[in-house]
Amino acid sequence: MDVTTLDGRTFAKFVAAGTYFLRKYRGVLNDLNVYPVPDGATGSNLYLTARAAWSEATRQRAEPLSVVAEAVARGSLLGARGNSGVILSQMLRGFAHSVRHREAIDTFQLALGMREAVSSARAALTKPVEGTIISVAGAAAEEAYRLAVREPDFYRLANAVVRAANAALERTPDQLPALKEAGVVDAGGAGFCYFIEGALRFLPEQAARVPAFPRRPVRSVVFTRRQAVGEYRYCTEFVLEDATLETHPLRELLEKQGDSLLVIGGLPTIKVHLHTAEPDLVKAAAARHGTVTRWKVEDMAQQHHLLVVDAAAPPFGVASVVAGAGFERIVRELGAEVAIRARAGANPSVEELLIGVNAALASTVYLLPNDPNVALAARELDALTEKRLIVVPTRDPVGCGAMLLRLAGKATPPTLDDLTAALDEVRAASVFFAGKDSRVDGVAVERNAPAASVGGRLLTGATLGEVIVAAAGQLGAAEGGLITLYYGGSQKERDAQKYAALLGERFAGVEVEYYYGGQASIECWISRER
Repeated sequence: MDVTTLDGRTFAKFVAAGTYFLRKYRGVLNDLNVYPVPDGATGSNLYLTARAAWSEATRQRAEPLSVVAEAVARGSLLGARGNSGVILSQMLRGFAHSVRHREAIDTFQLALGMREAVSSARAALTKPVEGTIISVAGAAAEEAYRLAVREPDFYRLANAVVRAANAALERTPDQLPALKEAGVVDAGGAGFCYFIEGALRFLPEQAARVPAFPRRPVRSVVFTRRQAVGEYRYCTEFVLEDATLETHPLRELLEKQGDSLLVIGGLPTIKVHLHTAEPDLVKAAAARHGTVTRWKVEDMAQQHHLLVVDAAAPPFGVASVVAGAGFERIVRELGAEVAIRARAGANPSVEELLIGVNAALASTVYLLPNDPNVALAARELDALTEKRLIVVPTRDPVGCGAMLLRLAGKATPPTLDDLTAALDEVRAASVFFAGKDSRVDGVAVERNAPAASVGGRLLTGATLGEVIVAAAGQLGAAEGGLITLYYGGSQKERDAQKYAALLGERFAGVEVEYYYGGQASIECWISRER
């Protein structure tokens, strides 16, 4: 079936899919980045920017495209982080301007919107540099424009656009000497490719669940002699609320204060990114023309020495217990250094946990047991290891994923209190076939019948699909957000696809993703994220 119209709901799904790709592979993008300083955490910056855009889109998803695109632009403007995130935000703003009077668009109008998105981003840059996200996005837009005249189907157009973006990404080392010396492609450009590939998740006939990336660098930390942090050592970002100065005069005012200047948005709200030697002067100058909010300043020279020159050991390691091959891959992608496999029908022994903890390189190790029973065995490790061991009481794989995201990018080991507070925000359900006849709080289930556990409450139903819908409902799916299924047990991808479609039909306000977990005894884990 051809897809020839893109409306507000479809665009919101596209932004959601791109955001999920960035979330999953942000660590890969961070490692690709040539410049290991705060401003260079490209994966994290792009993900947080896209997440802010998606958050706004979910509130307007039922509206026409123009309204959803404007909401996306507004969210990304306020949530933009780092050079790459600010550029992505400006692209989304340019696209929103292109479709400002449209309820829906065809492929040719999409191509025009992509062209305006790139032009808008270039205009925001004082000195656009080829071999970056701008080059990759430009190649994608030109391919869309070339094909859209004769290609009305979004699916076929999107495939061609992704191929063009990937080809442009491969050329970035020839455009930037620092990339060639380090042997990597541009991280921002790679992030753009991830984001665009997300669109294919919501188009028909696309069975692949893994993008063309990740492009993992040869080394996790790349350093070249071209990386010296100059006199403008402070990375500053802020929002100017109730601004009284337009973007162009404000840019002229600030460009004398440093480099890497980006000024986006428009009256009354403007976003600024600038590398400077005098952050206080920048703040004072901007404050004369509005209210400075969301102020952020980081010393890139100090971070450069911590990460590169001094070659400090990692501040901590993470070991996670996993219940299947799929979860092993997921936790490693989210930053776990060690994955401890739990065999089918058995928890890992104290010895297996000890081997996993000692395999971590850092002297401080967080252990994520992901099962209350494993947590009991983990308490025995303190007397057996020389590591400083912190057992985080993660109860299930869903909490594990949330915890890994919380730990990612921390420069110092967070306290256990900080981490356990985050677990209270995680809601999960397990769906299974009952191993025996049972009754819990007045709810009876027969052996081999489908059932679910949600916060200790037992749910039953005639079919596995009914139970999955009931469990998602208990998690608050009717309120919207993201539902994720991690399938295992006897379930295959086609089953997960069927249940994802069922949830999408029953709960109009949610987006649904599914991943292979590979757990033996649970047919699927379900999580909901607001």
